[in-house]
Amino acid sequence: MVNVKVESIQRALEASSDKVPGLSAMVSSKDETIYKGHFGHIDLEGKKPVDDNSLFRIASMTKAVTSTCIMQLIEEGKLSLETELKHFFPEVSSKKIIEGFDNKDQPIYSEPSNDILIKHLLSHSSGLGYEMWNKNISKLVEKGDLVSMMTNKKDFLDAPLLFNPGSSWEYGIGIDWLGVLVEEISGLDLQEYMKKNIFDPLEMKDTGYDLPSTEHARVAKVYSRREDSFSEIPFGVSEKYDFYSGGGGLISNIHDYSAFLRIFLNAGKGNEAQILKKESVEVMLTSINREMKMKNLETSSPPLTEDMIIMAGIEKSWSPGFMINHDTSQSGRPEDSAGWAGLFNSYFWIDTQNKLVSVILMQMLPFLEKGCVETLEHFEAGIYKDS
Repeated sequence: MVNVKVESIQRALEASSDKVPGLSAMVSSKDETIYKGHFGHIDLEGKKPVDDNSLFRIASMTKAVTSTCIMQLIEEGKLSLETELKHFFPEVSSKKIIEGFDNKDQPIYSEPSNDILIKHLLSHSSGLGYEMWNKNISKLVEKGDLVSMMTNKKDFLDAPLLFNPGSSWEYGIGIDWLGVLVEEISGLDLQEYMKKNIFDPLEMKDTGYDLPSTEHARVAKVYSRREDSFSEIPFGVSEKYDFYSGGGGLISNIHDYSAFLRIFLNAGKGNEAQILKKESVEVMLTSINREMKMKNLETSSPPLTEDMIIMAGIEKSWSPGFMINHDTSQSGRPEDSAGWAGLFNSYFWIDTQNKLVSVILMQMLPFLEKGCVETLEHFEAGIYKDS
């Protein structure tokens, strides 16, 4: 077991604090906070520091919450990992695989031979991709044939397949479909379902999609790097979304998100509430298929994201909800940890070997920006290498 030293983490983050405008970080055991730190500012111009009151857009860290909702519905017998999505949404049967474009710039499609299963959606093996990492999807958006996911309109779910479901891996909008499925089965909108079944039981009072205008000043501004300084990127906060994306959109903080992650160290229990059964936790922390490796993805949108190269040189696959790294990272994250990230450079992982959960929240673009990745690696090293 690693002996976490608070001073090592603090020293590591202090050394990295000039690489990003601001950050919050937390390391927790199954029942207590081991380390908490805030650095920099949520508003550089206003000189407003990061503190316990600060909120962050956690983007795709939403996916783990939506995946947990699906596992709850599986426990209730409403569906299974093997359920076909068309059982609830017959229209997905008409989805075709986009192969490319002809010499007249028209899309070329082929027919899939497999149906999309719930386990495919949870593990990014459904064939549904993201425009920011796939040139064919990006081109459909550019041509006006497909609504961009960045519009936060439900129509982006109309995207075609990239390959036969279950045959390969590509990060994509599968968990957005699962968010819609939660609403279809439960009769609640996704925010209501999460609040009733996860946020309220865990006392996650600062997590949700919608945020009253009186609270907007608490949300960290988004920045990009401009040589030796930072430039703000205007990114609004919604008081009321028209569409709650299962794949992204939540606002949260290190306290709330750590409370959520700790259920995976406590057999599904948190704050005296049983969020998941122990068996469901074990399923979510186990790769569905270790042979279906996570691939590096080339960016189609450099302002939003760098190439998706995460933990370079280490094989990774997906469980129902998390990325699983097959080896220990250079900065010390243990083998078989379960984690993921968000577009604005927020990161987390569940270390089942040492019974730790770690969260670091930043607000910068593009995703995987060099300074943010270095800060993440220093954070990890502070936990594991200097302990």
